[in-house]
Amino acid sequence: MNSRTQRLAQYTICMGAFLSNLSAGMFNIALVDIAGSFATTISSAQWIVTAYLLVISILLPVMGKLGDKMGRRVIHNAGAFLFMAGSVFCALSPSLNGLIAARGLQGAGAAMYQATNMALIVSAFPTAQRGKALGLIGTFVAAGSMIGPSLGGVLIQWFSWRSNFWMLAVLALGMWICAQRFIPKDEPDGESRLDVPGAIWFAVSLTGLVTAVNMGARWGWGSWQVSLLILLFLAGACGFVGWCLSARWRKEGRRERPFIKLELFRDAGISLGILTTIITYMAAFAAQLALPIFLLGDLGIAPAIAGLIMAGYPLSLIIVSPLSGSLSDRLGTFPLLSAGLFMMTIVLMALSFVSASYPLIVLILLIVLLGGSMGTITPPNNSLVMNRAAQSDLGLISSLLALSRNLGMMFGTAAGGVLLSQYGGADGAVGMRMMFALTTGLVAAVLVAIVLSFRLARHKELSSSS
Repeated sequence: MNSRTQRLAQYTICMGAFLSNLSAGMFNIALVDIAGSFATTISSAQWIVTAYLLVISILLPVMGKLGDKMGRRVIHNAGAFLFMAGSVFCALSPSLNGLIAARGLQGAGAAMYQATNMALIVSAFPTAQRGKALGLIGTFVAAGSMIGPSLGGVLIQWFSWRSNFWMLAVLALGMWICAQRFIPKDEPDGESRLDVPGAIWFAVSLTGLVTAVNMGARWGWGSWQVSLLILLFLAGACGFVGWCLSARWRKEGRRERPFIKLELFRDAGISLGILTTIITYMAAFAAQLALPIFLLGDLGIAPAIAGLIMAGYPLSLIIVSPLSGSLSDRLGTFPLLSAGLFMMTIVLMALSFVSASYPLIVLILLIVLLGGSMGTITPPNNSLVMNRAAQSDLGLISSLLALSRNLGMMFGTAAGGVLLSQYGGADGAVGMRMMFALTTGLVAAVLVAIVLSFRLARHKELSSSS
């Protein structure tokens, strides 16, 4: 594959990351119009967002495993086509239930190409170029997140909410055509079968967790519905772990493997990389929830100006992410990853002291630095995890990284909402300061764990060479 085709394949793969985040952000602003079209409540209409996230989260590891088994290009390209079909069905949907079902179909397609995108890039690029290539995914993620709400609002104002789905269908069609043309074929590992019972246990557990996190603020975190979902999550998690660790997988001559090989997480690089993704996305999304409320409420800034200020986060991420990827290819993953985590810790600590007397220029700078720190962390962290995985597990690890991003986003939104609502009162900044203090501690803990892990690995390397 020549360099031009390689780049076209890379941009086509990254287009999926753009589409997923564009689609996730476009429809929060459309809920009022959708509820009005179907004469229902906004709470009911919210299920078009929840269903999309739930289906993606449940299916990501399944699609990662299928990618390893059947070929990642096959699963990726089928996902682009399914996303396009789901978008068309959404645009034509005559009822809210039909729209929710079509969003689920759209989510299934998104899970297919999200689960395989990093694995395809790792397969297409040599080790010395992977950091830069993986960094471009972060750029497309940020671009989709930034453009989604504003583009969705423009289309709704000029046309209708259905026009959002038609636009997504056209973009997905273009992505599918390019994917068929430019993404190279890969060799599937067709010997192993999909562990269906393990996948079911995993889906049950994740359904409880994701639904509880998404619906907790609406139903009440102490409600019987949320309590039941948490119990479902715990029961499913226990069943899943027990199934994956059972003696049936150790029988002599058995070629099948459990749905997720828990032995993978004995590798400190993979475990810390997954944890880093969850914690940093949680911190970033909690900040993106809290800061606009602070700008609008405590500082009295106009919505348009507040939106421009918050745009500093994705813009900074878009600029820094590919630069961080290139540097990590030359310097290694540890310097960039630790520097990004240290920067994020300092920024979150500064935000934990925020008040109405904070100079606005300082707050803007902190928002930009938060995006820059996220852009610094993501490419080397993805490279760290993907480079530690065996070739036969690339699809699974790619899907687990995507799942950890989604979980981090949901945890951040939930944590931010809980603290802001519980501790807002007369002083709305109190809850925000508590939230930033919590995320500061979590990111700092990850930084310490990363530093200790790399020092231990370095010590072992020196001991073995002496």
